[in-house]
Amino acid sequence: MKAFAREEQRRDLAGVVYVPAAQDPDRRGAALRAEKALVALKVRYGGSDPERAPWLVAARPFPLGPDLTRQLEQLGTAVFALCDTAQDLYAEGEPHVRAALDIGVPEDLRGRDLGRRIELFRLDVVVSQGMPRVTEIEEAFGNVGKMHAFERAYDVGAGDLFRAFHRRGIERIWMDDQYPTYRPENELAARRMREQFGRPVDVEFFSCFRDDGRRGWRFCYVKELRQYEERLRREIFAAAERLINPLFHGYGTKALLSLVWDPVLESRIAGRLGARTMTVLRRGVPRSQVLPARPDPALVEQLRACGREKVLKVIDSDTSEFTWGSRGVFFGDHSASSWRRALDAAAAGHVPGRPEATGSRFVISDLVDSDRFDVEFLHPQSRQLCLLPRARIRLTPIYAREGPGSELLGGHATFVNTSRKVHLGHHAVCTPFVPSFTQA
Repeated sequence: MKAFAREEQRRDLAGVVYVPAAQDPDRRGAALRAEKALVALKVRYGGSDPERAPWLVAARPFPLGPDLTRQLEQLGTAVFALCDTAQDLYAEGEPHVRAALDIGVPEDLRGRDLGRRIELFRLDVVVSQGMPRVTEIEEAFGNVGKMHAFERAYDVGAGDLFRAFHRRGIERIWMDDQYPTYRPENELAARRMREQFGRPVDVEFFSCFRDDGRRGWRFCYVKELRQYEERLRREIFAAAERLINPLFHGYGTKALLSLVWDPVLESRIAGRLGARTMTVLRRGVPRSQVLPARPDPALVEQLRACGREKVLKVIDSDTSEFTWGSRGVFFGDHSASSWRRALDAAAAGHVPGRPEATGSRFVISDLVDSDRFDVEFLHPQSRQLCLLPRARIRLTPIYAREGPGSELLGGHATFVNTSRKVHLGHHAVCTPFVPSFTQA
């Protein structure tokens, strides 16, 4: 990548450092058409204005290439196997598995639907040294509607994703009442299902739940069903067979990936997964551990000394907003003093900087830095092509279970160059990725 002098850099967009780019008419025209399609579909992120694109519009999709595609496919299959193994060990009463997966989960929401398997999930992936590294598993993911919009914007097929939903008979999307901003995203997904298959799909909140025999996608972590009264929870439990994914709470916790590195579980998990799958997971999942509720002072002191190599993530908190997205993520490489404060807060059981957010538990993992990319985007005011240099990347591949393996259904890439937290917003470039087995 070319290095750009400070005088070449522009900073008139909040949270963005960019440089002018060559005005290739084909790429600029493609970016303008993509923006028009996104606005026409009123794509939104959070509380964004539906009359404008909610992120910086890329000039073209992001090609994964054959090596990254192959690694992502292997990783999806391996993560399905990990979910199944964790679920089996939980059913067998394995205490280390239960201790990790039960954090913050009420008794009546634990250990349900143990006879069924997870069907759909998304991974959050950092690409580091050309390799995908998983930072999170998401069973309630907000990308499905975006994929419909990206198909219209960039002519990148999303049919496989919606066929996966159709094959599972999904006719409802049941949403967490705490996150109404995801409704437009899910309405887009429902619209696509109606258009492609002629199947009515209703988007409703779990507070209005009723079992009318139709199958629904559960856009709510099992743990967050705790917000509903007991009578409604019983109705949801009774209809478990008609919900996708199953009501096993373990899929929805950031502690799940830490099982790959638990020394007490290593032989049991490796014995069930096999050497090849375990190798894929160890290569693709950064080393992590659940921070004990009352950590030994010696452990805390050790973690203080290696802060630049670590990241803290909220597993559970009395303030649930920190368990979604990037709000509950704290990096150790900002400054030694801020890392010590974050670690001391975690050891005391509250969110860093928010002492009122008590009852908090954390996972601590190795910090994986992203490879850097130069990405073209359309300036939202000048309407000219610009270049976002040295941007970090996050991939969000979506998978469905297919027989003993998995199917990579698509996803998108997000790029940011002024923050370690790579998430959507007006400071980010977002575009669909294109696996090597498809053509943009």
